[in-house]
Amino acid sequence: MKVPPVLRLSLDATEYLFDFTVGTSVATNSLGFPKATKAAYEVFLDDVSKTKLIFAPTSITFADTSISNDYGTLRINTNQAQWVVKIHSITGNLDAPLSNNRLKVHAEQVVGSKGSSLTSMPGLTGTPGGTNLAAGTNIIQATSNGQGRSVYKLYYLLEMDINDTFPSDSVYSSTINVVLLLTTP
Repeated sequence: MKVPPVLRLSLDATEYLFDFTVGTSVATNSLGFPKATKAAYEVFLDDVSKTKLIFAPTSITFADTSISNDYGTLRINTNQAQWVVKIHSITGNLDAPLSNNRLKVHAEQVVGSKGSSLTSMPGLTGTPGGTNLAAGTNIIQATSNGQGRSVYKLYYLLEMDINDTFPSDSVYSSTINVVLLLTTP
């Protein structure tokens, strides 16, 4: 008999887009964060009580175009008792005034899944906090009994600061790519 080690990780979302140039209304995602729209950004700029605010993506692109969640679905399939999902690498950097540490990652366990999230959710008010997006950061782990299928909702969020100064002669645009890795300790 031969049985190989199985460590399979899949994410249905292919792009998380934060576009503050579109949208005439303010809407929130399932966690309660405002979606990145022109209207939501203008409300933030007009609110003297806030100096920082966390925004959810304007939209998320999925390989399956019939999906319309405000999070990516991360699936883990393994025959290993112990495993960890981490941010393996980040290609690119958000241009100033933003930086990659303004991006937050939050993994929310779906009921019945193995392991646990190692991320903290940013606050809706006050100091945003949360788990910064950084290469090498462990975001989900199972320390025992991790075999089988586990499902997590994966959120990327963006912290904006009232003191950010963006170009006055063009639209700010910046892109990064994030690679996740499932491995055994």
